[in-house]
Amino acid sequence: MKKLICLLLAVLVITTMNIPARAASSNIGLEPGQEVPDFTVSLTDGTTATLSELLEEKELVVLNIFATWCAPCEIEFPEMEKVYQANSDRMAILSVSGDPGDTMEMVADYKEAHSLTFPMGLAGEVLNFVNLSAYPTTIFITRGDTAGSGTVSFIKVGAFIDEGAFEEKVNTFLSADYDGSTLPTEMAKSSLPKVLAMIVGAIVLLVIGRWRLFASAGVPGWYSLIPILSTYKEYAISWVGSLGLVSILCQVGSGAVLLFSSHANWTILCSAGLMIMYLVIRLVESVKLSKAFGRGILIGILIAIFHSPGRFVLSLIKSEYCGPAAK
Repeated sequence: MKKLICLLLAVLVITTMNIPARAASSNIGLEPGQEVPDFTVSLTDGTTATLSELLEEKELVVLNIFATWCAPCEIEFPEMEKVYQANSDRMAILSVSGDPGDTMEMVADYKEAHSLTFPMGLAGEVLNFVNLSAYPTTIFITRGDTAGSGTVSFIKVGAFIDEGAFEEKVNTFLSADYDGSTLPTEMAKSSLPKVLAMIVGAIVLLVIGRWRLFASAGVPGWYSLIPILSTYKEYAISWVGSLGLVSILCQVGSGAVLLFSSHANWTILCSAGLMIMYLVIRLVESVKLSKAFGRGILIGILIAIFHSPGRFVLSLIKSEYCGPAAK
């Protein structure tokens, strides 16, 4: 049995570590080397910005399409601001929200809150030629062959996460050696496959761990394959009775309060209170579980912190279960 479990774990770990992060779709309606249609967007200060006019004054225009709720967008803005301050005489950054839910007031508040000085506004209908597949999407536009025209020189789908990555690209196009060539589109990689693999791994550990725990208590292991019945049986006939069920109710209640109530201060406090109760009760339950297996408080704390893996490890160690169901 142990050899089979170890083999399953090895396969799971190798699979998780080697799942490639899938890139977002690159079909955004533009390609490096393609001419950009001229456009005019509205800005937070009440003015407008027109691509052809910007290109008459600047060598490079960086069109950044973001959303006020986008966390990766927030990560890249500080470096963009720094690079803009250093090169504003030769380049322009035009950051516009592509989310229909964002208003001009929201963008203005966002700009002020993040201390950004480059022009910001709304994409509106004028940027319909860009098929967004992810926020943010950043398009580097250099001067075209004819006056006022612009050429796509580089596209970044996703945020510039690595420090210096945005500055490096800007320096490429502002370099005295720049020959007008384009760079291939870069796609941000998604961590979703790895996250899903980790979730599946945790579920596998939980099922195996509970199966062995039930077996130690003289309860059929197949209960662990039925999530609701598994939880009920584990807490109702095992080591701490209703204590574990109360902790689960606190956890579910905490999420329900946030999901079905307004995000007022009292709602957040109520949810936080339930979550704290859940953590405390789970800690007590885990310590009792550890002692039932002849282990100490430290093991119980580790079980509380690493819930599913902790129970799995506990099911593997040689301990005598002495809970209520075993008597």
